[in-house]
Amino acid sequence: MNAIRFNLSRVTRILSLAIASAAIATAAMDIGVCAHVGRDEFDERGRAFDMMREAGISWVRTDFEWFRCQKEPGGAFDFSRYDAVVDDARARGLEILPIFWSPPKWAQPDMSNIAGTRPFVVQPDASFMDAWRTFVREAALHFKGRFRAIEIWNEENHPMFWLNPNAVAYVPVLRAAYEEIKAVDPSVTVLLGGLAGTPLDYIEALYSAGARDFFDAMNIHPYNWPDPPGGELARQLDGLKKTMAAHGDAGKPIWITEIGWPTQKARLPAQNLFVAALKAARPELATWRIGYVGIDEDFAKGGEFAEAMRELLPPGSTAEAYTPRQLIAKLEADELDAVVYPYAESFPLRTVEAVVDFVRRGGVLLDFGGCTWFPYLDGKLVEKDSGGRPYREILQEKLRTNIVFPSGKNGLTTSTKTYATDAATAAGLKPDPNGFACFRFYDEKRLKPGDRFIPLTSAKTKDGREVAGVALYKFDSDYTGAVVMAGCGGDKGGTTEADQATYLLESIDIARRCGVERYFIYEFRSPGNDPYYSEDHFGIVQRDFTPKAAYEALRLSRHF
Repeated sequence: MNAIRFNLSRVTRILSLAIASAAIATAAMDIGVCAHVGRDEFDERGRAFDMMREAGISWVRTDFEWFRCQKEPGGAFDFSRYDAVVDDARARGLEILPIFWSPPKWAQPDMSNIAGTRPFVVQPDASFMDAWRTFVREAALHFKGRFRAIEIWNEENHPMFWLNPNAVAYVPVLRAAYEEIKAVDPSVTVLLGGLAGTPLDYIEALYSAGARDFFDAMNIHPYNWPDPPGGELARQLDGLKKTMAAHGDAGKPIWITEIGWPTQKARLPAQNLFVAALKAARPELATWRIGYVGIDEDFAKGGEFAEAMRELLPPGSTAEAYTPRQLIAKLEADELDAVVYPYAESFPLRTVEAVVDFVRRGGVLLDFGGCTWFPYLDGKLVEKDSGGRPYREILQEKLRTNIVFPSGKNGLTTSTKTYATDAATAAGLKPDPNGFACFRFYDEKRLKPGDRFIPLTSAKTKDGREVAGVALYKFDSDYTGAVVMAGCGGDKGGTTEADQATYLLESIDIARRCGVERYFIYEFRSPGNDPYYSEDHFGIVQRDFTPKAAYEALRLSRHF
């Protein structure tokens, strides 16, 4: 392990030491990590376990997937893969927290007509429940004495992990697992499946559906990246404790089984959506000529955006920043394939007629500011035309886009989570289980016959209507181009490795002071190397096991 320690730069080691010194109190809490040692990291589990122990980690949360253990209905169970994981971890003094979930396809209702489902997406029926009870019972018997706690499902309130999330549907699954586990070993702590965020409405629904008697510990995933934990984590925990107390459940412990800060490169807001939107809009283009335009003649920031775009585009593509006048000249000369409006709710009024004509002729407009709301002319806000009509309405009408604003009536908020659609994933967008928080939404209200409205990320209103958080308006009428509107205001950027270390230890200390019993870092090892994909960079060590500052800071804090 000495070699690992000294691979870090002297500056990083000193920074880690300073952070750790300020957070010595965190050493009083049991710390776990999430790790895919039962699947993707199975062959390298020993190396991972050794590094975990060196960092003072005592628990490992990992998938315990039913479909790997039973291949056919009524078939024999094979737990040998997980035997190896559990035994190797326990030999190093590590406790395994298994997540019981991921049913085989044969155990589920027929979902052949449902696009994009995965083996662990489920809606339980009687047949499923019988098979589920058998799996849980056999697993509990096989591992009796080797599990101190078992978690029942993962983020069952999230559409990526439970089709049409429904507390009423989840509670029978929870109850069955609880009853089978307790019948085998009453001492095992049964955890509620870790909930995405701190969803108080869903938790209220769980209690209303009778969940209280069927779990021993509350379990949440209160992500807040890329922002620091600050008061937000304490606020979420306070709201959770009040909700639990209101249902007579104040005495139960709270576990956090996922929380973390990814360190992906993210200079351009909504960069993954940016690339996918271009491909969805014009899939036939192998290279792009893109013009970014600011609201006035000062485009210094635009130069930074254009440089970041060039890094993302296919080889041979160009991306340049222009003033409004320069952009108009480029459009008139037919030298661009796409225009990118400012990453804000503003837009350059001078360019409107040229940009609308550009879209009419086949060009693509991308507005990742979420809303063409504040028109600027020569650096000054000009809200209305000479007749008193707001330019924002004029531009929406000209571009045939329609903004849906959050309201109590539609149940949308300025941070409603939207999730990638099949159209977006087909265009290369990697699904983000954390979703894309949006503050503006879109529908097809203004389109003409032949035009298409294609959600790239979507959410549902209170009455079940689908709206887009990121929308592709693809024209095939008197217009032949496309417009992309993105209400996410840019996806969340990455966190520096130094900040990841700081936020990690700060959040552990906040959780400890708020009474959290156990805390799990998401995750131990980064699973990939895509520099722009957040899911590839949550790890506190790199894919090649090189430690980040967060690993070293945690190790130092645990050894003081």
